[in-house]
Amino acid sequence: MVDYRAYNPFGRRESYGKNALLAYRILAPISWLLVVIVGIYYSAHRPYDKSHSHNIWKQANKHHTPFSESTIVTGIYWIVLLIAQGGYVWHFFSKDTAKVAAAAHVGTYFILNNLFIFAWILLWTRGYFWGSEIIIIANLINQGVAYHRHLTLPRLVHFAAIAGPYVWTFMMLFWNGAVAVGAHNQPARLVANIFIWAIFIWGHSHILIHGDYVLGYSLSFLTLALALKQLAIKVIALQWIFAFVIFGVLLVLSIYVSTGRYYQRDLLFRPVATPGDSGDRERQPLLDEQ
Repeated sequence: MVDYRAYNPFGRRESYGKNALLAYRILAPISWLLVVIVGIYYSAHRPYDKSHSHNIWKQANKHHTPFSESTIVTGIYWIVLLIAQGGYVWHFFSKDTAKVAAAAHVGTYFILNNLFIFAWILLWTRGYFWGSEIIIIANLINQGVAYHRHLTLPRLVHFAAIAGPYVWTFMMLFWNGAVAVGAHNQPARLVANIFIWAIFIWGHSHILIHGDYVLGYSLSFLTLALALKQLAIKVIALQWIFAFVIFGVLLVLSIYVSTGRYYQRDLLFRPVATPGDSGDRERQPLLDEQ
């Protein structure tokens, strides 16, 4: 009887055949290069097939909303993320079978994420904000499934393929959504003063429940981008104050959790490993140095 689960690209498996690895070695680099090339092009050029279109960053600066972020800080985030993703893609060509397997576990999600981002760029730059919001929601589901199914990846793989894109997609859910609904007036800012705390709850829960300081650092960085932009947009407002508070709390919490992980301590800073647990330590989430 044919086991159709073996053909499920999202299915969990302990090992991967030559055909599956070959597919990942072809599709992962191509999808990553697609985002890099299209991202660079549309960062400098606007689409010429539609009037009143803009490049990625000009489109962002043209629509000031309560969830707009600093394009400079966000740009730095993407440069770091794309470099890390280049390292992740290289895992597929490593002679270390553990690295290859770690990359393959989330390869399908990574490829799909890149296709979603490619589609988002095309829609965002052309001003199709409701369409780009649908893409963001679909990608958030993709990243959320990948995140909760693969919590024990090496840190580089976790950041490059899961946490980094996941955090950006979550923040874009609000940013892109605010642009789509035209959140430019005072009532919209009052509503945003409430919705901004969803960032705190989401980040706080991931850091504490999963001990995910990698996601915590990523989210705090983009929250800083939000705070800086909101301060530049409107000085007398609550949004940038809330953003700075959330940034500070998430950063401190991430530092606390990562320090505890480094010294093998739990959230109460109690020892969680004994000298005989060296084998188990290698399997703890986000502790692999690969």
